[in-house]
Amino acid sequence: MRIAVLSGSTRSASLNTRVARLVAAARPQDEVVVDAALDRLPFYDGDLEDAGWPPPVAALRDLVAGSDVVVVVTPEYNGTIPGLLGNALDWLSRPHRDSPLQGRPVLVVTATAGRGGGRSAAAHLVAVLERIGARVSPSPLSLPLAGERLQDPALREALDAAVAQAASCALPAA
Repeated sequence: MRIAVLSGSTRSASLNTRVARLVAAARPQDEVVVDAALDRLPFYDGDLEDAGWPPPVAALRDLVAGSDVVVVVTPEYNGTIPGLLGNALDWLSRPHRDSPLQGRPVLVVTATAGRGGGRSAAAHLVAVLERIGARVSPSPLSLPLAGERLQDPALREALDAAVAQAASCALPAA
């Protein structure tokens, strides 16, 4: 199985990117590609879209389109997802009704240093992904105090199980 993991944070020591990389450790049997550079995308602009996908946008779209499952790992900023991730989703939502996320299984993971676990961000992200047409796993994974849990084998087990559940959301083969 090919898994695309998108990190909603670009900090050099990002907790979310570290969790994103743990997906690869939890799923050694799969091909896992982590994209932690969503900051390379230009701000969404219909004029840019009309001129053709900018190369970083085309690369992200190809990554998502070529994946069996997408995992989005995000922090929570002011009760929602970072603008960086929202911009990536704007690009991935286009063209309307022909998004590479359309019908694709997606797992939402929120990782925070605090006790809140990013539940508000998860709810917002699920709503956006469903609007785009993704098949969002019914069980987002919330990781409060994630920094304290990175070395815990139970975290890898939870990620493995959550990815497997997300994969089960795939449309049956025709």
